[in-house]
Amino acid sequence: MNVLIIYPNGNALNPHSGAETRIWNLIYALTNRKINLTVLHSVKSIGLEDEDLKKKCTVFYNKQLGFFRFYLTDLNPFFILKLFRIIRMHNFDIIQLEFPWGFLTARILSNKNTLLIYDSQGIESEFMKIAIKNPEFPKVFRPFAKIFGKIYEKLVCKLANVIVNVSNVDRNYYMEHYKIEKNKTILIQTPSTLNFKGNERTEDYKMKCRKNLGLPLNKTIIIFHGGLPHPPNQEAFDLIKNYIAPKIKNSNILFVIAGHNLEEFRKKNIISLGFVKNLREFLFAADYAIVPIISGSGMRIKCTDYIITALPFVTTKIGIEGIEFVNPKEDYLVYEDVDENFIEGINLLYENKELREKIHKNLLKKSNFHNRSKFEHKFFKLYSYLKKS
Repeated sequence: MNVLIIYPNGNALNPHSGAETRIWNLIYALTNRKINLTVLHSVKSIGLEDEDLKKKCTVFYNKQLGFFRFYLTDLNPFFILKLFRIIRMHNFDIIQLEFPWGFLTARILSNKNTLLIYDSQGIESEFMKIAIKNPEFPKVFRPFAKIFGKIYEKLVCKLANVIVNVSNVDRNYYMEHYKIEKNKTILIQTPSTLNFKGNERTEDYKMKCRKNLGLPLNKTIIIFHGGLPHPPNQEAFDLIKNYIAPKIKNSNILFVIAGHNLEEFRKKNIISLGFVKNLREFLFAADYAIVPIISGSGMRIKCTDYIITALPFVTTKIGIEGIEFVNPKEDYLVYEDVDENFIEGINLLYENKELREKIHKNLLKKSNFHNRSKFEHKFFKLYSYLKKS
């Protein structure tokens, strides 16, 4: 089976963000199944790829051209020419795009027998609402960006042979707003990149991880991580720095944040580690986590990281959206917004160690729900079904 994965504006062979985590897991899974895999991703990925994984597939690079790198990928001449050459060189059974941008070009250039999968990371029209707040977003495009995103994604959903959603929230949105039949969609949630369970969470190991990261041994550490420039993560980091941390007066509490493209700094009760190479150590150095996400759609991979390591966390409703096998109060604390109630939840987990331990034990029972093998099996089953049909 010949498969082409298209991620023209990011690194498909090294997980730094939620979307890249999903793609990396998928490529890892497909190469294990001995599928003939071709990858088209950003030229900026050169030198930053997982070299072992790269050897198992054929890799091509897309040259990003100014603003064409995102929403107008279909107009990028480098992308069009590169994709034209790749498709003419190979006879693909399946072409899968990780975002809608560039889908129209792929549909036009692909062979009539090639099946196209739209692997949706979330609702793009919702992401567009956040993206236009970015000062670097082209002013000329702002007035019609949201409507363009919605129309384009609806077109992609109509043209795709199959749509893969990461949450039922997104799936239901497509069916209601884009009038997509349910049998055209499939739910495959993103696993954590981590392949261990939270029963490794011991006091000795926590101290070891803190020493390796240069963190205090005598503080209650609360973590959050996420890649930038993803706008929901930027909002969350800003909330931690400007609202949450100043509201917490307990000198024993320390917030530690990390993420791709995040600057390093140390303030009164916040430490920013920037990008951490060893996510495992970062997660096991913590006492609990927070997810102050207030916008966006899709699925927050950071939550699966916390669940698989059985790390108690406080989240907003949007933060936990799309993850349906865990229950509020039993497995995490959830609040409508980042407000005084959210702050009370942070203090509650500090004061009530019995509650923290109860949540930890509940999460241990569910830490295997989002493992990589289930993710791999669902995609391979989908590909096999499409190949036969």
